[in-house]
Parts: sequence; C-alpha cells; structure tokens
Amino acid sequence: MDPSTLMHRYLLGRVNADEVRELDQRLTNDPEFRARFVKAATLDAGLREIAIERGTEPQSFGVGQSPQVNRNNSHWLVPMALAALAAILLVVIGLQPSTTGTATIATLVSSEAAAWESTLPTTPGSHLAAGTMNLRAGVATIRFRSGAEVLLEAPAELLLVTPMRGKLASGAAVVDVPESAYGFILETPDGYAVDYGTRFAVRVDPTKQQSDFELVEGEIAVHQPTTGREIRLVDEGEVATIQDSSFVTGTQEVIDTGMPSSPLITRVGTNGRSDSVLPNNKRHKFIDREILSVKHHRREKWDYRSFFAFDLSTVNLDSAKEARLRLNLVPSVRGFASRLPEINRFGVYGMTNDAKQNWQIGGTWEDAPAPDDGVLLGTFEIPRSTQRGTFGIANEELLNFVKERSDRSVTFLLIRLTSQIEGNVAGLTHAFASDYHPESVGPLLEFTFDE
Repeated sequence: MDPSTLMHRYLLGRVNADEVRELDQRLTNDPEFRARFVKAATLDAGLREIAIERGTEPQSFGVGQSPQVNRNNSHWLVPMALAALAAILLVVIGLQPSTTGTATIATLVSSEAAAWESTLPTTPGSHLAAGTMNLRAGVATIRFRSGAEVLLEAPAELLLVTPMRGKLASGAAVVDVPESAYGFILETPDGYAVDYGTRFAVRVDPTKQQSDFELVEGEIAVHQPTTGREIRLVDEGEVATIQDSSFVTGTQEVIDTGMPSSPLITRVGTNGRSDSVLPNNKRHKFIDREILSVKHHRREKWDYRSFFAFDLSTVNLDSAKEARLRLNLVPSVRGFASRLPEINRFGVYGMTNDAKQNWQIGGTWEDAPAPDDGVLLGTFEIPRSTQRGTFGIANEELLNFVKERSDRSVTFLLIRLTSQIEGNVAGLTHAFASDYHPESVGPLLEFTFDE
C-alpha cells in the first residue's frame, strides 16, 4: 500500500490487522517514513484538540471518499474543513523531504522519588524528543502527544518512538489511552499491543524473555510478530503472555500454571570469604569489610583490587548449562567520577595458581592473588555516571573454568582495566558489595540447570 495512504488510514482508525503489521514494519525499518509519521500524528492530535475545543469532532472519511454533510447545520464547515486540512497536509508531508530534528513526542508529567539514567530531560514538565527513558527508582508518568499516558514503575526502560508508539524494553507500566490516541501501540521485545480503548498493563522480564499484557479496561489486541498471531483481550483482568514461541491467554493464575517451567537455578555465595588490598597498606586501615574496592591509577600505589572465593564442593555441576558471576555495585565516596573515562572496563580473572588459593583475609598486596596468578575469564563495563546496579560475566569460559574445579574452592580476582584520565585529583574507587554490606548482596555464582 502507498505509504501516505497507509498513514492516512491509520490516523483515521481504519486499518485492519494486515495494515497494522505493514505499518509496524515500515516504522521499524524506514527512518524516513518514521519521521513523516511523527509529523502526521502530531498534526492529527492537534486537529482533534481543536475540534474538541469547538465542541465538534472531525468526520472521518476514507481515501477516495467524500464526507456526508448536512448543509443546514451551521457547524458543518468546521469538521469538514478540519478533515480536509488533515488530508491536504498529509499529502504535503508526503511530498516534502523528511528532516531529522528534536520534535516533541511526549511530556514528562510527574516523577515520584524518581532516579533516572537518561540523556533526555528528567524534570517534570519537560518536553521529550525520541529517545530512551531509563527509570532506575521510583514512579513516573509520561504523556505522549497523542494523549496516551504511560505510568512507569522502576526499574524500567521506555523508548519513545512516535506520539502513537512506544517500546517498553524492561520493567512494568500501566498505559491509559483516551480516544485521541485510539490505536496507540506499545511494543516489547517479544510482541506489541494495539489499544482500542482505555487501559492496560504491561510487564517485561528480559531475563525470561517474557512479556505479560493485562487488560484493565476496554480492549487491546496483542500481537506476536514471530508467528503473526493476534489475540484480542476484551474481559477485565484477562492476560496474554508471550515467551519464546508460547502465546498463552487467561487469568494470571492460569498463566502462571500453564507457562513452561523456568530452568532450575542454584546460587553459591562467598560466605564472607572476600577481601580487598592496596599497596603499602600492611595494617589494612583503608579497607572496609562491607565493600570490595576496585581502582586503577597510573601510579600503582593508589590501586585497589579485590578477590573472593566460592566453595563448589557441594554443587554437582555436571548438568549445568550456564554460569553467571553477579556483583552488586554500590555508591562510593572515595574519589571523583569526573576523573574517570565515560566508560570503565573491569576484568574478572580465575585463579589457576594453587599457591594463591589459600590467601588470608587481611593479607598484603604482595601476598594477595594477582592477574598473573590466573586467566582472564571475561570483562564488563560500567559508565562513570553509574553507581548502582548488578554487573558481572556469563560465558563459556566461566562455565568451563568452574566445571574443571567443581570439587574445591575457586578464587576470582576483580580489577579495573581502565585508568583515570589526566589529572592529579583522585579518581573514583569503585565499590562492590561484600557479604557484610547492610543493603546489597555480596558476590554470587549462579548456575542454570535444565529440569
């Protein structure tokens, strides 16, 4: 279908399921069409607002059709003019070359104890262009220009695409859709929902690759793009869940019992066997038992490195399919983040030198495990602006390393590979929770088994 016709039919609420799929593909794959759609949807929302203010609604008519009007009605010119203006401007937009810019897609209405990691404005009342809103704590309300409102619950990540489209990458949200935003689409990594009235809730779990859509009021159509299936939810409390190739509907209780069972997971902690060291600190006076300190400086005397051990003798890893090391980053008050690169890379080493396996808590820099005593198992990165979150590695190297040592205690070393930028002011010392931290969990090895 001609792109302008498809756009026009969508804004008039006349698209069928096949046309919705075609629109979805064009919005995903065609940046020029996406830019034109933003302009058209913004115009459409403005025209609707004008009509509502005048106490009339524009009469809808399809491509190639004329509206039926009553010329004895003194208000007939308003809806007809607005509808004609919408059609004319859509054609004009279609003929004009698209331009990229910072068109407003939504407004941040409110933030409740919110903490953000976002390049977009985070002050309530701010106008938002296309981009990602990453809510790390609290609750926030975002109103799209179409009128659709999304209430985000942290932690959540929402991509603003157009006034009529958003994508929830992770977390939970409740979407309230008025008549002006009829047909609003909320996408997830696993599928998408088209709203045909009022309100629905969405929860996305990236680790399970699962999206739950629950109807609160009205009607929505839930789509699974990989199979082309569509399910309409019309009963209050009805839920559709997409996970891998599964597409299940019912109440939440039915879905919880009907979905494929999750893999078995076993977690192993350090039981307090963790420590940090820095050079020339024989009395350990700069070591805090609640945290594992990590730092790299051009002058080695300011370095910190941390290490920790897991006893694997009680875990049968023969059937383990995946291994993951989890570390919880906590706020640090040592040094300045501004002295670090924007992205900081960390390395995890597995100790192979048996002479360093029996290290003692409170030992010296010289006696502690070092990179030369092991092999690099993996790396991860942390932006300098981030001081909370879960990080670590999960790969075949880690799985093979622990399987080869499943009958003993294994030690891992954590170091920062990137140094601070130029300057003599002390750069930030990164802090990860140990088992003694009052709020966060210490290092964990997580193993996944098939049932």
